[in-house]
Amino acid sequence: MSRESVHIYILQRFASVRVFAQNGKLAPHKPLLLLYALSRLKNEKAVRITFNEAEVAVNPLLQTYGPFNTKTTVAYPYNRLANDKSKVWWVEDHKRDASGNLYITEARDKHLQAGFLDDILKAFEQSPKLIDLVAINILERNFPPSLHADILEAVELFLGQGELESIERQKRDPKFRNIILAAYYEQCAICHYDLKMNGMSVALEAAHIKMHAAGGPDMVTNGLALCSTHHKLFDLGAVTLDGQLNIRVSERVVGDWGRRLTDEFHGKPIAMPRQDSMSPEREFTEWHNDQIFKGVVAE
Repeated sequence: MSRESVHIYILQRFASVRVFAQNGKLAPHKPLLLLYALSRLKNEKAVRITFNEAEVAVNPLLQTYGPFNTKTTVAYPYNRLANDKSKVWWVEDHKRDASGNLYITEARDKHLQAGFLDDILKAFEQSPKLIDLVAINILERNFPPSLHADILEAVELFLGQGELESIERQKRDPKFRNIILAAYYEQCAICHYDLKMNGMSVALEAAHIKMHAAGGPDMVTNGLALCSTHHKLFDLGAVTLDGQLNIRVSERVVGDWGRRLTDEFHGKPIAMPRQDSMSPEREFTEWHNDQIFKGVVAE
């Protein structure tokens, strides 16, 4: 089998990892654990990681990048990935409860080990670049692009030069950005930022309300024009929109800038688009409230 064929085969196996995202419901537990394991393999040649290490590193990421008040810990993917149809993960023998879950105390005491299957490790050893390719494809399928660099930094996975740009992204309408920016008068819907240079908008982006990786369409009613700062805060769940299209700021936002964000924008209406028919659809804002926002939106 050629190197290119091996790459395609391995990428397909990782692409088949079940993330339980029916109806757009987020489940980033397996992707985050896989990214952490890829980082350990690339940086330290660690073919096995202990449950204790994964628990310390990945649980905080689940709180940041997972749905609000998620109760699932790294124990779930650490164990369940070994039974996934993708066949990419191995876990040391251990006791399970009636539901098939591991006993966390035992996993800690035993320093239970897990990692990629041997044929996956062999493919990575023969072609180290494949680690980067797998990582980018995991990010692309599970997280909005505005968060990719932050997640990679959080797991300390640093890609080869140009790798992030070399992966073919999921198909998006190339006109989406222009349509969204034009609809919102080329200004941020939250803070009205509208800086231009040589006639071009700078640091102003078209944000999906229901993210593209979860099936959000490239429609004007699923988009917002946001400055790069508020785009990232929106994708992280620090801010959202309620049913009246007023801005809601999460109570988890703290610090001086958090107070400014709350004082200046909480409860205020967004800058509306040119036409009512372009306004965000409730279906998409409710998805963002339920799956992304780190708080509760009271109607």
